[in-house]
Amino acid sequence: MGSRFLANGGMKTVKVLPLLALLLMILGWVLTLLTGITLLSGPYEEGRTCQTECVQTMFFSGLGATVVALLIAGLALRLSDGRALTYISLVLLVPLGMIYAGLIVIGELA
Repeated sequence: MGSRFLANGGMKTVKVLPLLALLLMILGWVLTLLTGITLLSGPYEEGRTCQTECVQTMFFSGLGATVVALLIAGLALRLSDGRALTYISLVLLVPLGMIYAGLIVIGELA
């Protein structure tokens, strides 16, 4: 509880969490788009610059950034006073999380 207050006046300061969630959300979307662009860039045999390991790294990095951003946004929603950035993060993170959940389910069923 003490970490939520400044030493000078008791003002709540958990404004870093929404910004961190927003930055991780942007990173997650960028990695997701890069993964999709790479997968659609041409046939595998034709010498793509990004092969299997590269695609896996981008996919799991995007998934990790999304999961961490969702956790931080949830924590920020619980602790923060200024919730506008937190709500924006959550509104943009939920579809990204659903994309990854859908890809994982499709991958498991295939």
